[in-house]
Amino acid sequence: MIAKNRLLVIWDEVLVGTLERHTKGRVVFQYSQDWLNGFAKSISLSLPCRKEKYSPGISTAFFENLLPESDVKTVLAFNRRFNKNDTFAFFENFGEDCAGALSVLSEGNQINFSSGEYECIDNELINVLDKIAVSPEKYKLFPQMKQARLSIAGAQDKLPVYIKKNRFYLPLTSGSATTHIIKPASAILPDITKNEAFCMELAQIIGLSVPDSKLIEVGGHELFVIDRYDRKQTVNTVLRIHQEDFCQAMGLSVNRKYQESGGPGFLQCRELIDEFLSDNGAKTRLNFARVTIFNYLIGNCDAHGKNFSIIHETNLRLAPFYDLLSTQVYPLDNKFAMAIGKTYKLSRIKEHSFKEFAEHLKLSSKKLLLLMEEVTQAVNNVYAKLLTEHEKKYGISKIYDSLFKVIKVNLERLNYLRGLSSY
Repeated sequence: MIAKNRLLVIWDEVLVGTLERHTKGRVVFQYSQDWLNGFAKSISLSLPCRKEKYSPGISTAFFENLLPESDVKTVLAFNRRFNKNDTFAFFENFGEDCAGALSVLSEGNQINFSSGEYECIDNELINVLDKIAVSPEKYKLFPQMKQARLSIAGAQDKLPVYIKKNRFYLPLTSGSATTHIIKPASAILPDITKNEAFCMELAQIIGLSVPDSKLIEVGGHELFVIDRYDRKQTVNTVLRIHQEDFCQAMGLSVNRKYQESGGPGFLQCRELIDEFLSDNGAKTRLNFARVTIFNYLIGNCDAHGKNFSIIHETNLRLAPFYDLLSTQVYPLDNKFAMAIGKTYKLSRIKEHSFKEFAEHLKLSSKKLLLLMEEVTQAVNNVYAKLLTEHEKKYGISKIYDSLFKVIKVNLERLNYLRGLSSY
């Protein structure tokens, strides 16, 4: 008999456990005995393998972090006629292709992992983008794709897709995985697609680990396209690679992704790295410092706990960096998601703030200064030229002038702070 209040959690083609409905839309997770007897891999550092059920609090914290946020979540729930806070209902409707290796399916759902089946959405995608261009406050990309039964976390409007020969597809079966994420333009944050495309390429040029990404035009509309690092294409299929973000790994709800809201700071991130990524701990801490310096230079104040992830393979490792863009070019609060030392406000960060930051990451002051020099020189050598290249390739935009000014000022500020250092 199929239980209406129970869903199956699948890792590739294997049953990991079950997700049961609890009160107020929360969920309870339990590993299956067969999984514990066989594979016995944890789906999260916060959910180690055990036979007992996990509490609604820790279960919901992990699974709700797989879901969209903000307006996208509200519209999705409204369209499918359930409460936006009902985590269980979300997975009933959108659990077939989640971040990492997991799928969440209704009991009795036919699972076929041997061959992927997809439906081309080129025409529908253009129609939806046309609507967004006319009424961006009314229409969102993900909710408008009515056959989508997948999920992608985050506050930005975006859609996971399978791309083949420049055509766009959505999965028809739970065994069919997506390969890319596409993001449309935003009415609130002008030219955010150009912004992210530039910042991601800049990061790649200076040696940070990031997925491949690009700007494309579809039906006269600009889309930012990024490869999914948690997917691997083979000749016959798309393999899922398990991953989780830092909030999931720490058992924190989506409402605690910012440090000021009880989320992780650099100290907690370093402790997580030291405990679970110790095989490459020193290298990981250095890369974490590098991307933080990079975020300072581009003015990315939104690098919160959900914007760092861990890949679950033979050895745990830090995932490639993503969602790198300048928030400072927009009229926002511009407080860092994680304090540098004890300071959140970008303009108030001082030399001693970075000294505390070094201590939090267990780096010597001398090493941090060398990393600052390395990253500032690398960015300074290429950012102006890259901005010119993007303007020629993607068209004139005020965003490029804004990016130039922000990076120039932040380079000067960081070089000044380095010069003040007495250690």
